[in-house]
Amino acid sequence: MTINVVIAFLLDLLIGDPPIRAHPVRLLGSMLDFFERLFYPMKRKFIGGLLLLICSLCSVCVVMIGLWYLMPLVTLPLSINVVLIILLFFLFCNRDMVREARKIHGYLVQGKLEKARKRVGRIVGRDTAHLDTREIIRATVESVAENMVDGFTAPLFYLLIGGFPLAYLYKTVNTIDSRFGYRNERYESFGKAGARLDDVLGFLPARLNALFSLCATLFSRDVYRTVRMHGKSHPSPNSGIAEAVFAGYLGMALGGPSHYGNQEKEKPWIGKNRIADGELRDPVLILRAIKLYWRIVSVTLILGLAAFSLLNLPLLFGLRG
Repeated sequence: MTINVVIAFLLDLLIGDPPIRAHPVRLLGSMLDFFERLFYPMKRKFIGGLLLLICSLCSVCVVMIGLWYLMPLVTLPLSINVVLIILLFFLFCNRDMVREARKIHGYLVQGKLEKARKRVGRIVGRDTAHLDTREIIRATVESVAENMVDGFTAPLFYLLIGGFPLAYLYKTVNTIDSRFGYRNERYESFGKAGARLDDVLGFLPARLNALFSLCATLFSRDVYRTVRMHGKSHPSPNSGIAEAVFAGYLGMALGGPSHYGNQEKEKPWIGKNRIADGELRDPVLILRAIKLYWRIVSVTLILGLAAFSLLNLPLLFGLRG
């Protein structure tokens, strides 16, 4: 199992997310579109969203168990399993997040503010048409921080305790939340069940991520204090912890007012600005966030696999090979 995870991780670093139709997340998106058309017309939107959640999880579970039965057919020497590596490869999305952040950094350095706004709009849900340089940097850092948990720590956590079926069930819930978990007129009730389950499933990984982050920053006092004081400030019980790590390490405040549609939402500030205003407008902050991201990813992978091997974690479906 360990060698398969490492190979999948390295493939993600080298290749990134391939734009293919057979991508599991894209197939999942098509499935969610179908269930949305089926259940959204229901009068009670919460029940419709709950049915979407249940049907989606059941569908993914059936597919994952079917793939589990195929795995022994393609096992190579040294316990390398082709099907498992491909499935794990699609679970991680580190390279693509970093690539997007670097693109935004590049546009800001070149003074192409409009392109930077459009690019950051690909990774955040807020309106970006009128963001200034400081706000673009803040939005980018927030996305990098949140992806730390959603895109790596949580999938790895569920992979190690329950195998790829449990990891993909988490991925399904997280995707449902990202598509329907908006507090707007259309999805306020419809996406509530998925959003609440995503909060529950992300609770422990987010806090483990804070611990790994402290290790990666050599137990930085600024990181510890920011997580302790501001980690619970975010509307999400989990995102605030990840953002607090980056806010404390970079010396900048995250959160604050953001526009969604025609509404301005005043999110609580996470962290304090310990650096000068000019530094807050310096795109190098994005590069520093990326560097921290890779440090945390490396520590998480090493400690996670070490715990899996040393503690003999109970892995479902007999996938400890």
